[in-house]
Amino acid sequence: MFVETALRSDAQKRVRSIGQADLLIGIPTYKNAKTVARVAQTASEGMIQAYPNLRHVLVIADGMSTDDTVQVANETSVAPGVEKMVTLYQGLMGKGTAVRAIFEIAHALKVRACVLLDADLRSLTPEWIPALANPILDGRYDYVTPLYTRHWNEVTINDSIAYPMTRMLYGLDVRQPLGGEVSLSREIIEYFLDRDVWETDVARFGLHIWMTTLAINEGWQIAQAPLTTKTHDFRDPTVGFEPKFLQVVGTLFRMLSIYRRRWPMVQTVQAAPIWGEWYPTPPESVSSMRQALREAVRKGARRFRSAWSAVMPEENYNAVVQILGQDEPRYSADLWARTVYDFSVVYNKGEGDPDKVAMGLLPLYYLHKLSWIAATEGKSHSAIEEMVQITADAFMRNKPYLLERWANYLPWEGDESLL
Repeated sequence: MFVETALRSDAQKRVRSIGQADLLIGIPTYKNAKTVARVAQTASEGMIQAYPNLRHVLVIADGMSTDDTVQVANETSVAPGVEKMVTLYQGLMGKGTAVRAIFEIAHALKVRACVLLDADLRSLTPEWIPALANPILDGRYDYVTPLYTRHWNEVTINDSIAYPMTRMLYGLDVRQPLGGEVSLSREIIEYFLDRDVWETDVARFGLHIWMTTLAINEGWQIAQAPLTTKTHDFRDPTVGFEPKFLQVVGTLFRMLSIYRRRWPMVQTVQAAPIWGEWYPTPPESVSSMRQALREAVRKGARRFRSAWSAVMPEENYNAVVQILGQDEPRYSADLWARTVYDFSVVYNKGEGDPDKVAMGLLPLYYLHKLSWIAATEGKSHSAIEEMVQITADAFMRNKPYLLERWANYLPWEGDESLL
């Protein structure tokens, strides 16, 4: 059932009592009891230090956490001069609904700028707040994405799918299209709130790729904010990852149909402007979890191997099967680009369940990740970043392949039962 608002009645009453604000920081939470206090305190310090004369509100929007997140948030002291508001959102469970609640508060308070921060950040400093907010408060930009270094093993879905796909499709080089730390103008917040998407995967983990894609394609002014390096609570990359992968990749793939008249015309790439100086800092190292990835590939191959042959042309399928037999898999950038394109086309044009098509890509994503772990071992961050750019170039180089498959795809016999 459609929910008219993500705000409960008590939250609406609190918003009316606050009245108006200039800068709002929103922190969507779900079981972040260990980190939310520091994030809230640091964010509020950044607000007051950078903008002592503005009216500030800090909102923590929680998704019915079963730990002590809400209690900790309520007990956390923030900098004097910052109004703190802790609320439980209503509607579809997910990060996107938490952000919808934050957006509704920002809209009601008529803020000049809204900054979103992940609740599990460990690298947040007060300086991040003006880095994100200044381009919006200055009036020159509507949507600001983060520019930071992260260990490749933490950000694989961004670096191997979301970043190269967004860059290739829409011609704007936004390095972190999935980044959780963004800032927005009041105008783009109102635009997002008016979209009829809040009962879809956008209400979950599809949020950030959706916002970035719309900001690019609907003519909003976009910048990137340099934020050094990002570290947060690290988890086993295969545990509980299926829903996030499905929501991010599914939302990304759906955008191909929505903007099907735009992306085929894009042939060049330009960089999104950076607000300030960017000095890349080597990120903190994290575990590769190779054994967990290998087991996920084995299980996925047993489940999806026959479906892969339906999604991919014979040449690509045979190449993938060959990689599966390697002790140290080597998945080339060109083959990976064509693999993602195969799945994106069938997701949009096939007659089977598109979510099952997206899930069929997950084991190959893990296989590609294993290949990357082997290829990047012992390399510097700058060398790894060069490899990310090589992958992005491969996606652009193989765009004619995507165009041909998109234009000429015909569902194979039995496609309705695919996967």
